[in-house]
Amino acid sequence: MQESPRFPVDYKFRPSDKELLGYFLYRKVSRILALPPQYDTIIRDCDLYGDLEPWQIWDFYKDDGEEEDMFFFTQLKKKSLNGSRINRSKVGLGSGSWQSEDDSANKVPPGELETKLGFKKRFRYENNASQEHDGAWIMHEYSLDSSLLEPRQPNDYVLCRIRRNVKAGKKIKNKL
Repeated sequence: MQESPRFPVDYKFRPSDKELLGYFLYRKVSRILALPPQYDTIIRDCDLYGDLEPWQIWDFYKDDGEEEDMFFFTQLKKKSLNGSRINRSKVGLGSGSWQSEDDSANKVPPGELETKLGFKKRFRYENNASQEHDGAWIMHEYSLDSSLLEPRQPNDYVLCRIRRNVKAGKKIKNKL
């Protein structure tokens, strides 16, 4: 049995927005080139808009050496068949949803002269039923600009970076 290549012991995965879009997400969506196998344990496939709450996903995938960010490919779900609005509510037992913190998506890269790779949106997890986790999770969602893809090629995958919102946790503790 062949073992997949590993990263050095002290390796820190700190990709730029441009790398997340232009290298990782582009490879996933275009299906032209597969990601090297060692990234399977760093950027996982997970339905972030499905049954599991952010803390359940975090606990399930967290390794002992996990950093403050976790990365996932996830497929977007439309609110209606022919619509363009995305459903970011949890469908399981939880009653929370990812709420946008941005008025609009940020273009990546931000320079006017560079080719636009895609967009970055910031979300905060809100769950009124769970004071402990309400606002305690932040997600950056990266989506490719459709001009990079072939006509009629699906563009329903995004790459998400999730992290705990430490400031929200401190506010909750102070209220108790």
